[in-house]
Amino acid sequence: MNSNKIIILTSYYYINQKIKNMSFWRVLLAILCPPLAVIGKGCGSIFIVFLLWLCGWVPGVIAALIILNNPDR
Repeated sequence: MNSNKIIILTSYYYINQKIKNMSFWRVLLAILCPPLAVIGKGCGSIFIVFLLWLCGWVPGVIAALIILNNPDR
């Protein structure tokens, strides 16, 4: 029983840290207009998100959120 609590708390902490990496306004912008949300992440990211956004709104939003959530970039 205790190991389940540790796993849940660890997962909660990890998710909470990931959410803190992205600001509220960037996430909102990623939902409304994904290419504008990744404008500070480089030309390649903007181009990829723009192409996915042209294919459909959902793929563009998913790509923008993934790029924004990546702490290495």
